[in-house]
Amino acid sequence: MLALRDVAKAKGFSHAAREANLNRETLYRMLSEKGNPNLSSLNKLLDTLGLTLTIGMKENVA
Repeated sequence: MLALRDVAKAKGFSHAAREANLNRETLYRMLSEKGNPNLSSLNKLLDTLGLTLTIGMKENVA
């Protein structure tokens, strides 16, 4: 989350929040050290930043 905060900061929090259709304060809160965003907000932000979240299978699962 802290790395995403750096990317959003580089883009501009206000601009990123507007493009993701999120409240600026909500964006600050979700990207804080104790932030706990819901998946839909995270997906909106990732899409705005040109990123994606991928989930895959672990290898060698016993």
